Order: sequence, then C-alpha cells, then structure tokens
Amino acid sequence: MSTRSAGKFSSLRSAFSNRNYAIYMSGNSISLIGFWMQRLAVSWLAWVLSESEFWVGAVAFVEIAPLILITPMFGVWADRFDRKTMAVIAQILMMLQAFVLFFLAWLDLLTIGLLFCLALAEGVLQAAYQPIRLSIIPNLVKKEDLVSAAAFTAVAFNVARFVGPALAGVVMTLSSPAMAILFNAVSYLLIVIAWCFIKVPLRVKRTEAHSFTGDIRAGFFYVLDKKALFYLFVLLTVVSLFIRPVAFMLSAFVGAVYESGELTLALFTSAMGIGAVLAGLKLSMDGQIRGLVRDILLMTLLAIIALIAFASIKTTWLAAILLFVFGYAVTIGSVAGQTLVQNSIDDEMRGRVLSLWAAFTRGAPAIGVLLIGWFSNQYGLMIPNIIAALLCFVGLLIMMGKRREMRAFFEV
Repeated sequence: MSTRSAGKFSSLRSAFSNRNYAIYMSGNSISLIGFWMQRLAVSWLAWVLSESEFWVGAVAFVEIAPLILITPMFGVWADRFDRKTMAVIAQILMMLQAFVLFFLAWLDLLTIGLLFCLALAEGVLQAAYQPIRLSIIPNLVKKEDLVSAAAFTAVAFNVARFVGPALAGVVMTLSSPAMAILFNAVSYLLIVIAWCFIKVPLRVKRTEAHSFTGDIRAGFFYVLDKKALFYLFVLLTVVSLFIRPVAFMLSAFVGAVYESGELTLALFTSAMGIGAVLAGLKLSMDGQIRGLVRDILLMTLLAIIALIAFASIKTTWLAAILLFVFGYAVTIGSVAGQTLVQNSIDDEMRGRVLSLWAAFTRGAPAIGVLLIGWFSNQYGLMIPNIIAALLCFVGLLIMMGKRREMRAFFEV
C-alpha cells in the first residue's frame, strides 16, 4: 500500500500531466455537474406534479436504488471487459434518456408516472456506470499518480453533487427545470466526444476462470477479510443511509416547511455547493492520506449536528448556513473515504470492490430517502430527519472504537 503524500498543488499538476486523465476530467467534470443538475430538476418536478413528500422520496428512491442490485454485477464486468467501451455505451444511453426527459418536460407532457419511469431508467444506467467510472482511473494515470488522481476524482464528484443542484436552482429560477435537464443532455455529448481522444492501455487479462457469482462473492470476501476496509464501508453506509437523504428531500423542505419556490431552493442548494467547493479545495491542497480517518469521524459528527439543527428550524438564512456546513462536512467525509479505498485495494479487484462501495455508500440513500419520505408524509419532515441523525450518531460511536485499526490499515 502506498503511503506517499500526494503533495499539494504539485500533486495535481502531476496527475494532470497524464494526457488521458486530463482529457477525461475536462469532460467528466462538466458531465457530473449536469447529472446533479438533472437530479434536482427531477426532484422539483416530482414535487410540482404531486405535492407529496412520498412521491419526492419515491422518485429519489428509483434513481439510486438500482445501485444496490445492479452495480455489483457491472463491477464484475468492469474487471473482465474493456472499461472504455463500457463507459461510452453507458453515457450514450444516459444522454438519450436525458434528451427524452427534456422534451417531455419542455412540451409539458410529463406526469408523475412518466417521471417515475424515466427516473428509474436513469437510475439503472447510473448503477451500471458507477463501477466503470470508479475503476477506470488507474488505467488513465501512471501508478505514482494514482493517489492524487483518485483524490481529485472523488473531489470532482462530491463537489458536483452540490454545485450541480446549486446551478440547477439558478437555472430553474431564471428559466425552467427543462433547461437544467437540457444542460445534462448536452454535457453527456461532451464526455462522449472526450472519450474519442482517450487511449486506454490494454489491460492484462486474467488467466484464471471464475463464475460470475464467484467473482461477486470474491469481492464481498475481499472486503470482509480486511477488517478496517469493512469498518469504513459500514461507517459511510450509515452516513449515506441516515444523513444524505436530506439532500434529496430539499424540494419537500422548501415546499412544505418554507412554503417557497425555486429561489429558496436555489439558495439552499447553493449554500451546500459552496461548502462542497471549499471542502474540495482543502482536500486537493492537503493531498495526503495521513489524518483522513480522523477527518471522516469528525466531519460525520459535524454533519449530524448540522442536520439536527436544520430539521429543527424554519429560518431561511440560518438554514442556508447550516446547509453550507452540511455540504462541507459530507464532502470531506465522502472524498476522504473514497481516496482511502482507492489507495488500499488491488487493481485486479478494483471493479468489484468499488462496485460494492458504490452499492452501499451511494445506494443506501435510496432506502433512507424512501423511509424518511414515507414517515414525513405522516409526521412532517422534522421528526424523521432528527431520528435519522441520532441513529447515525449511534453508528458513529460504534465506529469510533475502530479508529485505531482503520488508521493502522489506511494511513501507514
């Protein structure tokens, strides 16, 4: 396991000196922002079409639930087949889905049923793409640049997670949700074009023959055998299950609690976006492994406090400040976690392990948002979110006891 520091700005320059990686990130960064812009637009359309917290949660559920079932299968294929070809096919299909959604929204033909089905289609495609996206990074950079490239890739994804909705909120305020979706459709075209200029080196094919289910089991046992890796999976899955759903429920908060519209939604998502950007800048400049376990634990605690406070108030400006803190804390934890995982696993297992990472840490919000959406329909948004935050706190206390084992595995 590499323990070298990625440096500060020099590590980023080194990562971007790899031509393939520089081209990929130039297109992928824009595409990620477009993807999260569409997610917010879809969430707002779900509220407008239904005015139901349950439907907002249900649409969010089908966007991310396929990660749990489909991603591990594509993790096996990401270790078996050409990752570039798989990435191009997946992104072309996602581009077509975005254009269909745009035209239906633009022509005012959407119903909550149609939106639900298109969200499910997008969720399936994203689930298939995640292990490919995560595992292809080592094929784009030199081995000595993997830590800095993996860290910056994680930063780009998690910053886009909040910047995209912030931009979507502005676009929706000035125009319509359809325009935010159109941005996403066009952004996929840019990344598909970028792939035409990327030459991925041929990978050494595995000589041993395993069954499909055997490969999936191998990924599970790989994580289970490395206890510290398993503990990190558990911690960030708990965070994803109980803490992250609030980001998918902001449309419901704006409509039901604040009785407001796109402008307030833009304010809230922009606040989270600014927090995420600052977190990304901090991690990009730090560029090192040591201390990341501590950062994950502290930032999880900060995110819990911010969520409890946000769910308990009805003051717009204070809510925006708390969402800024929330965006910062969650981004630090997410990026640090993904960086530690990327830096600690063997390349021949990368697709399968990272597919499980995506399934658990990015699929868990599907369950959380569905449960919170259902309970919010019955009891309002405050109580379910506070209970979720307290459950996450219990999980954090348990994982605090494993911090020395995680440090010994990830940071030496």
